[in-house]
Amino acid sequence: MSNKLFEEIKLESGSILKNRIMMAPMTIQAAYFDGTVTQKMIDYYAHRSGEAGAIIVESSFVEDKGRGFAGALGNTKDSQVKELRKLASAIKEKGSKAILQIYHAGRMAAPEFNGGAAPISASPVAALRPDAVTPRQMMPVDIDNMIQCFTDATRRAIEAGFDGVEIHGANTYLIQQFFSPHSNRREDKWGGNLEARAKFPEAVMRAVQEEAKKQQAEQFIVGYRFSPEEIEEPGITFEDTMYLLNRLAKLKPDYFHISMGNWNRTSIRDKEDSQTLLKKYTEQQSEELAQIALIGVGGIGQRSDAEAALEAGYDLVAVGKAFLVEPNWVGKAAAGKEIKNFADINEQDLLHVPEPLWDVMDFMIRDVQADEEKYEYLKALQNVKITFNPGTYEASAEGHDGSDIPIKVTFSDTKIVAIELDKQEQTDAVATSVFKRLPEEIIDGQTLQVDIISGATVTSRSLIDGVADAVEKAGGNSDALRVRPKAAVQWS
Repeated sequence: MSNKLFEEIKLESGSILKNRIMMAPMTIQAAYFDGTVTQKMIDYYAHRSGEAGAIIVESSFVEDKGRGFAGALGNTKDSQVKELRKLASAIKEKGSKAILQIYHAGRMAAPEFNGGAAPISASPVAALRPDAVTPRQMMPVDIDNMIQCFTDATRRAIEAGFDGVEIHGANTYLIQQFFSPHSNRREDKWGGNLEARAKFPEAVMRAVQEEAKKQQAEQFIVGYRFSPEEIEEPGITFEDTMYLLNRLAKLKPDYFHISMGNWNRTSIRDKEDSQTLLKKYTEQQSEELAQIALIGVGGIGQRSDAEAALEAGYDLVAVGKAFLVEPNWVGKAAAGKEIKNFADINEQDLLHVPEPLWDVMDFMIRDVQADEEKYEYLKALQNVKITFNPGTYEASAEGHDGSDIPIKVTFSDTKIVAIELDKQEQTDAVATSVFKRLPEEIIDGQTLQVDIISGATVTSRSLIDGVADAVEKAGGNSDALRVRPKAAVQWS
């Protein structure tokens, strides 16, 4: 087991992270209506701080009409600094660096989240999403003002005590919109070709770095998150992205943070290309870019996943969903323990997860007690001795055309002996696959746990339910038959 995951790393600014693990920025939608930090947010982040090298706090909008969702964190006015300071302190006093992500949603800033205001973007092109609103094209003065918004947000982050900011140039938000040929159709200095489309991301990074110097924030971390490709046509290609990153690398940011669902992903634009994007990155990076730390994210649940990502070439890893259900992810990983991938339904308060986030975590939540009770119930059913009142009993199934199909099931005192169906009105394909094969499997295995026929799901289930009805009429236990193991397939 490698220890690289727990080695410190020195970033371009001179800031040192005590290990290679960061908590990924994840929106929890728990801020006040004006974007001010709430105590629930502070508790959530504090509970996950301490062991990780850095905690990247979720995206904070830098202009008041730039929210991408309800409950978004704001960084638009100086009155918010006091509560932002409490958040930064809660993270830092536990021992992790505190990094604040800054963004503007651009054309993704839906009016319902922004007082009815129309969204803005590089060009008046709506996103390819249902009910997307066509944004207003930003004038040159709007662009200058937006860069100042990122500058001011950086100053507030410094005043609040954050160790750095992450410029959010990913996930279809404003900075990415300026770089994308889909959303940027401008013909001035801010668009028209690849070089011009890269100017806004570059201008934002320069402004952020210059503000950090102006504030004399020593070793202040400046990172940049990017989405490597777009599926839109025209859209960002990986070659476009490498042009941008090689250009931004000349400004010497502290890190680049790729935004993907899995750290080992291949292209979403060319499904035939099996080369990972990480491999493409290392092949196309400039000498300057090779010196900038790269963060991998996505699919990192266990220590082994993180180690595999580092071994593949990432310098740091950002752990996301796993931190939601295991706040002590780093401690568990350091001890070599397996990390759970779900939360119990009763653990919301224990995990300090705000309600909006808990509501979207349903795929990661289990009722452990109910699962255990179900397991014991099923185990008990498998030990039930099944007997029948001998004879023939009638039931029915639903045919592929919705008609009722009479079923006659004959039982001995211990077995299902025969299943007869009146299938004359059914097509040959359904009659053969469902009404011939399934009865044979039920009788051969003496179980109702048989495979559903692909393409005839409703009919298959209806047949199984019909036989189950006959089982009950014969005094048997259909639940026990439904969980009785299938016979092992015998291969010749």
